[in-house]
Parts: sequence; structure tokens; C-alpha cells
Amino acid sequence: MNFVALDFETANSSRGSVCSIGLVEYENGKLKNEYYRLVKPKRNYFSSFNISIHGITKQDVEDAYEFDELWEKEIHGLLEGKLVVAHNAQFDMSVLRAVLDQYNLPYPMLAYNCTVNISKKIWHLPQYKLNHVSDYLGISLNHHQALDDARASAQILLKAGEQLEAIDEKDLIDKTGTTNGMMYGTGYEPARINKKKPAKKPEAKTFVSATTEFNTSHPFYRSSFVFTGKMDEMQRDDAIQQIVDLGGEWHSSVERSTDFVVVGNKSYEKYRNGEKSSKLERVETLLSQGFPIEIISEAEFLKRL
Repeated sequence: MNFVALDFETANSSRGSVCSIGLVEYENGKLKNEYYRLVKPKRNYFSSFNISIHGITKQDVEDAYEFDELWEKEIHGLLEGKLVVAHNAQFDMSVLRAVLDQYNLPYPMLAYNCTVNISKKIWHLPQYKLNHVSDYLGISLNHHQALDDARASAQILLKAGEQLEAIDEKDLIDKTGTTNGMMYGTGYEPARINKKKPAKKPEAKTFVSATTEFNTSHPFYRSSFVFTGKMDEMQRDDAIQQIVDLGGEWHSSVERSTDFVVVGNKSYEKYRNGEKSSKLERVETLLSQGFPIEIISEAEFLKRL
């Protein structure tokens, strides 16, 4: 997926009073760039309420650049022509428009979408605030720190893509039934959510055991499996069928009840070198919470069959 996640913090109730900005850019599903700056508002007034939210004060930004200087030198090039996502994008895009209007700067050409809208299409939660969605998905968050909020928004989008098995950001937008908003030189169009169109979750294949008599001493009996990464020595469907024939279960996403996560050999090598898919990040979060999930390579899986 290719996108930029964005978050603003403001000094007061004025949408144009930007005091910090965080950007996280992903290219082909991998982190490409992170950007964070404190910003000196044009009218350098900080309300006590806003300070209580993000902790940034007038003194913190005294030596910072104003937004127009950062825009020309740094920010514009990071957003122009990109898909931008934010959690509650209606707010962040209104902040961007307001601060550009303050300095009589034209709007960039970009598309944008909202991870609140996307979350509502996929996960049934009591609330969809950034901290609640992050907690549900096991995403670490230092809330109201602009870069950390942008990181969390990016992770929500990536996990949504994985949940719906989206091939890219366009496929994800289509499957969630949301519509991108647009910004262009002199105007904008809001992002929308199609309330009548449910998210197109991939159809789950049905795997039926070829036997009703299982070896109850086999370690895979009554175990729950998740697969991630391309398998080299066996087709994934064949591996799942083997599990079912041993009396085990297969699921498409990592849950607290998961027993084994099988990683394709090449992906397993990447994992050992520190590269982690969102499924493996979810596993590590659950492991840290005490859930006994075992990560095994495709080769180890075949040995244990």
C-alpha cells in the first residue's frame, strides 16, 4: 500500500493554529519516511485546554518555524499527489485548509480517507476513537503526540488491508465502501462512507476433514492455526486441509485463541531479521500479554505434521 498518514495538534480552538504535525509515509506496504515538527502558530496563543491535551506550550515553539516556511521547504512535497489518511480526517483536513488559508497558500492536489470510517466498516466496537481502535488492534499509542497518532493511523490502515486481504490501497477503499475525499488548488470534496455498502470481506473457504477419527495425541489436534507469508513447499490450501484432517482449526486472523502462527520460509527469515507483518506484530502484542502463541516456520510445520 502507498499512503501518507497525517496528524495535527492545534494551539487553541482555531483550526489554523497548528502547533505540531506528524507524517508517516508507506510505500508498497513498507515504512519509507517519518516526519515530525513543532510549529509556531501565526497568532502564538495556546489555550490551557489544548495544552492539557497535548502538553505543547508557547515556550516549546518559540524557536520553531511557522507553517508557511515548513510548507514550502518540507511538507508540500510529502503530501502532493498522495493518498493521505488520518483518524477523523474531517478534522485534520479542515486544519490543513485553515492554515493554508491563513497564509494564502493554494491547496495541494491529493486524495484522502478516514481511518474512523474504515474502522467502522470492519470492526464492531463500542467507540472508534484512536485510542480505542489502537487498543483493540494491539497498537501502541502515545495519544495526542502527532507523530505517534500518525503512526497509529497508518497501522490501522495496514491492519484493515490485511483483514480484507486488499491487494493495495485502492482495493481497500473499494472493499470498505468508502469514498476518498479530494483537495485541489482552490477547493475540496469531503471523504464519505457508504452506509448501505458493507465491507467486502473475502469469502472464507470451507475445509472439511476427510475423517471423523483423529489422533488425539497429535500436537495439532484441537489447535488453532493462522498462516502468513507465501509458502514455498506446499500450497496454503493443502496445509490448511492437513490441519483440518488432524482435527485442528484454521483462521484468517490472529486472535487470543490462536495456538500456532505458521510463517512461510522466506517471510520467516525476514522475521528473524526484524521484519514483521501486521499479523506477526499482533502475535508479539498478544505474547507480551501472556497468550501462549507459537510462531513456527513452514519447514518446522512440515516436520511436525
